[in-house]
Amino acid sequence: MSSSALNLENILKETLEFSPDSFGIFDKNQTLVYCNSTFSNMFGVTREAAIGRTHTHLLEESWRNKKGIKIECDDFSEWIKRLEKLHDEKSLNQFEADLRDGRWFKMTRINLDSGFSVFFGVDITELKETQKSLQEANKKILTLANTDQLTGLYNRRAFCAVSGEMVEIAIRDKQTFSLLLIDFDLFKEINDQFGHDAGDKVLQEFATISKVFFAQYKSLCRIGGEEFVVLLPDLDLPDSHIMAEKFRDLVANHTFYLAHSNQHIQITVSIGVSQWRMTDKVINDLLQRADSALYKAKAAGRNQVFKIGH
Repeated sequence: MSSSALNLENILKETLEFSPDSFGIFDKNQTLVYCNSTFSNMFGVTREAAIGRTHTHLLEESWRNKKGIKIECDDFSEWIKRLEKLHDEKSLNQFEADLRDGRWFKMTRINLDSGFSVFFGVDITELKETQKSLQEANKKILTLANTDQLTGLYNRRAFCAVSGEMVEIAIRDKQTFSLLLIDFDLFKEINDQFGHDAGDKVLQEFATISKVFFAQYKSLCRIGGEEFVVLLPDLDLPDSHIMAEKFRDLVANHTFYLAHSNQHIQITVSIGVSQWRMTDKVINDLLQRADSALYKAKAAGRNQVFKIGH
């Protein structure tokens, strides 16, 4: 080999050693014959300690010592069998490696005709962090879009989405669910007597006690000024009526505090209850029946629960 060729080889090795990207070569027995420090660090060992060890051994030690590459499994032997089968099926594989120190690498494995395997990876940590930030931002935007800003409950937009999913399940699996339509009694009088700020505080306090009472259902929505809806999966009309009565009684016996005027007031709600029918097609079918039941509760003197049967 000429001196220029040797010089070029040394230059390449030196370049690879200082590269932030990873590079490794395994022989036909899957023993590591060359790598740079970035590659060996992916397994939590030095370059000197990595060379001469098999691919499986490096991965197993990384898994056992919880260093380097994240390997989430209970049975390593089964995990490595699946991995090797996946890699052996194609001459070129690309995958992402997630390291325990927070770094990410986009890896490429090339199986050569000689039986050697070449690995090289590009550090994509910054890209993954950007993706994560975008995902979190999108999640926050979606949460804001589905949240009533005053009470922190789901808004009408979220109600349409949640109820749509529940309707699909009910039709597909022939299941039932119920709906409570809750409306404050004489809420306008609160705004007129104490001001709209006081009315807002009452709505916020109502939301707090409602979230506690209906915590297991997580489908409490504010769909209007002082109108709320609760979806109760797998509950029939009698059980939903009992729950509505308990909630009505809770509100009637709760003392709402108006900090601005240092006053305590009592408020009541009326509730209409309806249940999904097999002949129903959309959530509005339940809403209309619940609205009719709510009207009857109001007409009967308020602070009552009425239901519409089958």
